[in-house]
Amino acid sequence: MKNLFKFCLFIMFVSSNVMADSFSIIKDGKNYLCTQTDDPNNGGEIECGKKAFSGPFSKDEAVRLCVGAFNTDPADCGLKAYSGPYGREESIALCKRTLKGTGPADCAIKLYSGPFNKMEGVNLCARTGTIEVADCALSAVSGPYSNDEAIRLCRSNAGLILRLLKSVQ
Repeated sequence: MKNLFKFCLFIMFVSSNVMADSFSIIKDGKNYLCTQTDDPNNGGEIECGKKAFSGPFSKDEAVRLCVGAFNTDPADCGLKAYSGPYGREESIALCKRTLKGTGPADCAIKLYSGPFNKMEGVNLCARTGTIEVADCALSAVSGPYSNDEAIRLCRSNAGLILRLLKSVQ
């Protein structure tokens, strides 16, 4: 009985310490428990910055591209955009804070190969762009929509809009 009591105290002590550095978030009706780690960024900004700086980006540009990064996705995206039709500043605007790997660059490059200009690609694809988003916009402009209308439509829910456009065509 005494050991059980000690064990319960130990569990309460450990859980209270864990709970002190944690918080809950409710998103889409689900409760998520977030806890602090020793390195909240897990080195993401540093690794991202190193990768960007080893490419065409200056130190200042690498910092702007990688601030807040959790991994090297912004650098990977920026390098892909820059190796395509985008300049350094456009690549930074397109890829900073991305969580989609090279998705924003893939999206913008595909749009630019069609009837969209570079800035329209940046406007639609920045941060969360994917090939599906590009396909949505390209499908929309092949129908009755202008470039601006396609961007507004596909920014909100590209998958749903793309299915709708295909069913209408």
